[in-house]
Amino acid sequence: MTLFLGGAIVAVMAFAPELDAPVFTEMVAEIAPVVEPVPEVTRSALISPVEVVAPVVVSTPEPVAVAVVSIPEPAPERIIWFVTGSRVNVRGGPSTNYEVLGKVVYGEAAEIISDPDADWVKIRIEGDGVEGFIMKRFMTDVDPLG
Repeated sequence: MTLFLGGAIVAVMAFAPELDAPVFTEMVAEIAPVVEPVPEVTRSALISPVEVVAPVVVSTPEPVAVAVVSIPEPAPERIIWFVTGSRVNVRGGPSTNYEVLGKVVYGEAAEIISDPDADWVKIRIEGDGVEGFIMKRFMTDVDPLG
């Protein structure tokens, strides 16, 4: 097979059955001038036979496996506050109308798991994992024992 570019021979290829692939047989360094087609001259008349000297194998690169790595979301920053009341109820909801789930004492650490700016904050008590609500006025971000 001969490849043309604008009427000039660019490369000559042949099929190599032993490789089961096409090979370049010659690269033409000199590009023939473009000739306006004339009815009595055909393209085949412009091409001279080419002798195969040393075939060059043309191959495509092997497919490359790509690993997709998912980067985990950073863990949200934990907000730890401390109890400032001597003995404070932990309730099932954000008011005194909810049942008492437990009690916390002065200096005990708790993780705030709701909006820290609300009047009532939802906490998770460190150690036992109990979750409930406490009035924010009984909490501080500074360890009173430390």
